Amino acid sequence: MLEEGPKRLSIAEKRAMNGTLVLGARSQVEDRPDEILAEGHWTDAVLPEQARKKLISLRVDPAVLEFFKAQGPGYQTRMNAVLQAYMQVKKEMGQG
Repeated sequence: MLEEGPKRLSIAEKRAMNGTLVLGARSQVEDRPDEILAEGHWTDAVLPEQARKKLISLRVDPAVLEFFKAQGPGYQTRMNAVLQAYMQVKKEMGQG
């Protein structure tokens, strides 16, 4: 029998993994009144179109790779986010 590869995560699952929400044993999630949820403010929400990523080969220092991998699954997504932030700063400075 063939083993299936790792499960591919949805965009929502990836974002949830990278989020900062951490609940402790004494934490509670605030209840929202049904009327807020029923108003349908979220029904018009549109996800921005995601461009397909390009597969590349990239050489990085071992320490850089170890740092990102040590943070757990999704290290390549985090590395991409750092590169995007760098690109944005350079563009804002008029250097891109």
